[in-house]
Amino acid sequence: MSLQNESQFMLMFRAQPCENPLEKRSAIQGKPFSGWAMLDSGASSIFISERIVQDFQLFKKKLDKPRRLKVIDGREIDSGRVEHYVTINLKIFDHEEEVDAYVVNVGNHDLVLGMAWLKRHNPAIDWDKKSLVFSSRYCSENCLHTSPIVKSGEPDLEIAATSELPAKYSEFSKIFTEEEISPLPPHRPYDCEITLKPDAVPRHGPIYSLGPREDEELRKTVTKQLEAGLIRPSKSPMASPVIFVKKKNGSLRMCIDYRKLNDMTVKNVYPLPRSNDLIEKLRGAKIFSKFDLKWGYNLVRIKEGDEWKTAFKTRYGLFEYLVMPFGLTNAPATFQHFMNDIFRDILDVYVIIYLDDILVFSKNEGDHEKHVREVLSQLQKHNLYCNLAKCFFSVKEIDYLGLIVSPEGIRVDPAKVVKAIDWSTPLKVVQVQEFVGFCNFYRTFIKDYSRIAAPLFNLTRKNHPWEWTEECAAAFEQLKEALRSAPVLIIPNISKQFFLECDASDFATGAILSQFSEDD
Repeated sequence: MSLQNESQFMLMFRAQPCENPLEKRSAIQGKPFSGWAMLDSGASSIFISERIVQDFQLFKKKLDKPRRLKVIDGREIDSGRVEHYVTINLKIFDHEEEVDAYVVNVGNHDLVLGMAWLKRHNPAIDWDKKSLVFSSRYCSENCLHTSPIVKSGEPDLEIAATSELPAKYSEFSKIFTEEEISPLPPHRPYDCEITLKPDAVPRHGPIYSLGPREDEELRKTVTKQLEAGLIRPSKSPMASPVIFVKKKNGSLRMCIDYRKLNDMTVKNVYPLPRSNDLIEKLRGAKIFSKFDLKWGYNLVRIKEGDEWKTAFKTRYGLFEYLVMPFGLTNAPATFQHFMNDIFRDILDVYVIIYLDDILVFSKNEGDHEKHVREVLSQLQKHNLYCNLAKCFFSVKEIDYLGLIVSPEGIRVDPAKVVKAIDWSTPLKVVQVQEFVGFCNFYRTFIKDYSRIAAPLFNLTRKNHPWEWTEECAAAFEQLKEALRSAPVLIIPNISKQFFLECDASDFATGAILSQFSEDD
């Protein structure tokens, strides 16, 4: 099976399952099923059988255009049109990632992992031990895994699939649209206002040089946004340049470099919630649902009369936004204010929100359905949309704000642990600052954090000479190990007594706030 061009696949069938030692017994959502997954270097992409899609009610998405399917000798087969794909969470032991799989009859196998997947992960294959070793840079940066070694010969492949909208919430199906670009939202009291400082002078920057791939993405994005009414031609005296950032899947996202505009904008100081405060609200919760808003900031309009300030210049012309784009200094505050007001009556009661990430939490199934229905009702009422592929319904464990939350407590996201373990030794101060900043987010999981990190803190001091000493190297490795072995933390019970223990030395000040456990 090999990809011939962008609209054609090639498929290789086997009459019987072969003796490939890397074929995996599989499970979906943790439940074993009778099926096989095959590693096939002759396959172009990832393919999943229609049977599995139907049996487990996976959410099928339509391709922009059908693709032809041919066997290895070049013949087009009867079922040779691929029209749909599904997004699944593919888990092999502790190695986990989100992938797209094309829906097609794959012979005697239910899942085929082809050359594109093999090239990305480049696993080392041990045929004698029947094992895979996932140790590539791609895996360390993009995949969840705590152990790089995956052995074959037992039920160890799990597909935690993104399902269709649960039937009990079918009345809210409008929220989970498959459209690629948002419709123009109405004006609301929460429109993004851009107030310029009194001494502000309209300025414009140069058009940045773009490569062929970026230029093509620019043309497509501008065309789509014009057709959707999200932008319009502009005659603004000021304009910002276009830049591109690479998404996790390798595709490009168009952004605007609004630094000059932001410098002359009066800041909106509406506060964003502290992650620790949000997590503390989850004490006692046993079931969770998470909703990822689709199109994010584009769900909010620019205040009428301020659109000209968002103008951006391209080789295709000058345009301005009618919706709030990513990159405006006041966008996070505006969006958080919008979300907080919509859910004000239930905020922190059974829902917490950080920008476009909504988490519903409950103590039992009965209450949870009521809570989810109320949240979906508010989203529908205010014309807000969700990305179903990134939503989770009624789960016992969920990742939220870089943490894994469950009834047992909170722990560090394994993907972040892998990132820390693979962090390269810093060669300059800014790289030390990046690592310390990363660790600082998880400092509550690291006992004696200030003491351990002291040599690294010293390196970041102003006018401190750069010298990567043995003490710095030891601190660097010790922090990595501390994250790797980080404990599960219990969310405090505010109705019980707290104990505060303080200590100070010449180089650090610290304190521990604790409670007796339920068993004490």
